[in-house]
Amino acid sequence: TRGLEGRRSMPTKVSDEVMEKWKTIRKKNTECSSMTMKMGTDDETIVMDGDIIDVTPEDLAEDMSESSPRWILWSMKISRDDGRIQQPLILVFFSPVSCNTKLRMIYSSRTGLLAEALKISKVHEIQDLDDITTENLKKLHISSITR
Repeated sequence: TRGLEGRRSMPTKVSDEVMEKWKTIRKKNTECSSMTMKMGTDDETIVMDGDIIDVTPEDLAEDMSESSPRWILWSMKISRDDGRIQQPLILVFFSPVSCNTKLRMIYSSRTGLLAEALKISKVHEIQDLDDITTENLKKLHISSITR
């Protein structure tokens, strides 16, 4: 596992499996793929929650719990107004309001460290499953690169 030292009081590790899947998803050339991550049972290691899947954000949201935080890394084709096609990696921190405060704090405190390990400069926090849509993810990405 890859250890991450930081400003946090508790050390966090990103599992080797997460790092391997990250390398795989970076190379995928599909319309939309995702990998979902969660805190391991030790509350110190970020682990995979399933495998990389080719799925729309809407379909993934239907299968997610409304009370469990997760990190979702998306690889998504986005057509720009000038005709260019981009395939960015978009990191979403799903932090449902209905989740208990302690668990939200654990996830929140590790989000920046995960983004650093995955070399993602912007994390988008979403609190409602209804906001996990293709259109919303595209808007979030475009707004984060045009500021």
